Amino acid sequence: MSTRMNWENLLSTKRVSDYLNSNDKKQISQFESITSPFEKDMEQIIFSYPFRKLQDKTQVIPFPKFNFVHTRLTHSLEVAAVGRLFGKKVSEIIFNELDKERIKRKKINKSDIVTLLATACLAHDIGNPPFGHSGEDAISYFFLHKYETGNLKPDFEFNNGKAYNHIYDSKTKKWIEVELEMNNHNATLLKQWNDLSNFEGNANGFRILTQNVHTGIDPTFALLGTFTKYPRESMLIKDPIDRSDLKNIPKSQTKYGFFQDQKKIFNHAAEELGLIRIEGISEFDSAYKRHPLSFLMEASDDIAYRLIDFEDGCRLNLIDFEKKYSKFTLRNDAKNNIEIILNKSPREILVNIANKDNSFDQMTLDSFSDFTEEMAYLRNKIINVLVDQCFQVFENEYENIMRGEFDKSLIDCIENKEIKDSLLLMKQLVIKFVYHYQPVLESEASGFEVIENLINAFAITNNINNKTLDKETIKDKKLRSLIPEEFQPKIEKNSDLLNEKDKYERVLSVLDYISGMTEKLAINLYRKIKGVDIEH
Repeated sequence: MSTRMNWENLLSTKRVSDYLNSNDKKQISQFESITSPFEKDMEQIIFSYPFRKLQDKTQVIPFPKFNFVHTRLTHSLEVAAVGRLFGKKVSEIIFNELDKERIKRKKINKSDIVTLLATACLAHDIGNPPFGHSGEDAISYFFLHKYETGNLKPDFEFNNGKAYNHIYDSKTKKWIEVELEMNNHNATLLKQWNDLSNFEGNANGFRILTQNVHTGIDPTFALLGTFTKYPRESMLIKDPIDRSDLKNIPKSQTKYGFFQDQKKIFNHAAEELGLIRIEGISEFDSAYKRHPLSFLMEASDDIAYRLIDFEDGCRLNLIDFEKKYSKFTLRNDAKNNIEIILNKSPREILVNIANKDNSFDQMTLDSFSDFTEEMAYLRNKIINVLVDQCFQVFENEYENIMRGEFDKSLIDCIENKEIKDSLLLMKQLVIKFVYHYQPVLESEASGFEVIENLINAFAITNNINNKTLDKETIKDKKLRSLIPEEFQPKIEKNSDLLNEKDKYERVLSVLDYISGMTEKLAINLYRKIKGVDIEH
């Protein structure tokens, strides 16, 4: 029989500080706590600086001139609202499984499960850099194509689980392939480089949640597990998954959830939570099955963004709410044009989902005088339908989820064909008319230029290119002075003493600063560095 996760471990209230300060005695407050551990998690996220900065980070539409277009902050609040609905449903399952003694020992109630899931939803985008997914791509692109003077890229090649160098044989006058020993050092070098050249906002979020204990964020392990949709590192030395079959890659293994700098704390949390380790990986690798609640956090995000991206498109008149679209073309991942046939209006598409709620009333919908009122009415019904449909999948797959044998997004597994078809049509309309909206494309393109220049400027001045202070130019020193003290190297070292770990940590420190910027701050700083916008 396969290993099964259990809720007593999955709801661990141990915190990051317990791991970091395992030998320290904690000072106990004289004030009696009136909040549960998971309520404390929520308070910490809401009051945190990284969470507040989401108000000036783009969801889809950049630099909106209208106050009703979503930002990452309003999106996160709406995801949390959906997460609360799932939390109420799943708390019944959890408490039916936990006996009264264990519930008493955990000192939790059903509302704590709701709070835990809602908090993970609030935090789910906290690691997103400016310019969203385009910002992730821009950081990755810099290290893949522009990082010329740095020496963090391994000086050996890696393929099919083996590391090797090419050495010139003077006797045969040919280059020969020499296999290297795959040890922890070489594995770490590869993974550190992959962290940078395949930058991931989810891993950056995990870093924020675990690196700010002294500034107010000290999450429970239960929150870390629920937050982590991709419980694996950026690359595996031995990957048991066939990556050529894109459709069948387990959802939790499509991205990664933590950097090498946070690998130890993730592994500790995974063991504490009783997550199931992926079989077939090497001794140098870290990859686990998902925490069960992370499926519901992901579903909350899927429901919210599919609705709000569509709604923003309609509000900005990029998508005509009443127009019966016949057909249009889209470019697929293979760069081929495909023809999309709708023969429906966006209003009809939404109604096809909303009418699955018995409380839906066509006469009520028709009585509204403004399409925004209609969308608000439809949104309420659609959320009810999608939460119910996704949770049905969760319930049906519950035992497989608890054994780590189910690994798909819940929304993709909805069985009702009409709902699935309607969701697909919504997605296609958003891709065509919102994601390809000129200001969106311009923002994504400008993000590459802004982020590339910021990394290049601050990387040089922060000693990640193996420079020491006495070798800095006057320009370097001026640029370094712009970096806040908290992101400066903690200890200066002679260049000969900087090892790969030092350089990697200094890169991450620069990226902490840049990825934490709002878009307006990033653009303003870029313009000032370039001399385009100088205050008099």
